[in-house]
Amino acid sequence: MKRILLTALGFCALASAASAQDNPPKHIRFLPLGELPAWKEELRDGVRKGLKPPPGSVPPEDTALLSGDQAIPFDMTLRAFTKMLTMAPTTPKLEIRKGKETAATPWLSTSRPPAAPLSLGVLFRDPATMSWDNPKMLLLPDDPSSFKAGEIRFVNVSDKTVLVKLGRSAFGIAPGKTASKPIKEGKTPILVGYLEGQAQKEIWQNEIKVLSNQRVQCFFYKAQNPNATGAVRFHFAPEPMPKLPKAPRSR
Repeated sequence: MKRILLTALGFCALASAASAQDNPPKHIRFLPLGELPAWKEELRDGVRKGLKPPPGSVPPEDTALLSGDQAIPFDMTLRAFTKMLTMAPTTPKLEIRKGKETAATPWLSTSRPPAAPLSLGVLFRDPATMSWDNPKMLLLPDDPSSFKAGEIRFVNVSDKTVLVKLGRSAFGIAPGKTASKPIKEGKTPILVGYLEGQAQKEIWQNEIKVLSNQRVQCFFYKAQNPNATGAVRFHFAPEPMPKLPKAPRSR
């Protein structure tokens, strides 16, 4: 009887290990794209004090990602990657809550969890209302097999076709689409712009410097004040390959 029980326990442990290998945790980072609203202040008792941003003009101050039956709090800063978050294999979908608790109001959700070992959720305002109350997301695979060192990825979440001249290569990227190209170590000239009707509008011209074992992400997003800055804003981020957290040791 004892031998049968030990055998059964051993089988359960093997089955659990196999299940973890077949359905490992998924990791994700987020990048909120946008601009801060114009600074406003008022004079109170002779002291100037800043006013709170209007509703929907910035992402929520407190957010949490659901992982299984837990909520993982994380902070968001515009145009900066969040920390890497880990979703339990049992998590049925990707969902961000507007608060730090599991009972907080949903802010963004998808119908299923990410498929890649590491994903990047590119967050941006609703293009129709330009409000963060109804955010949009483009979910991209971000692991080393999907996006390698020595590559540059262009991500267009604006509502315009963007134009890129990278070295001697020139190409366009439609709204909601991405493009990846190899990029050499060192400096590479780049010119980016967008189409406004039949006209080509320039955004930025410079050189991108890439170090050994780096990759580069370039993002285009809709401007908050097109009359002041043009319709499309640009942000780029060279980085080393993100390292996934080590899996916990099995007992």
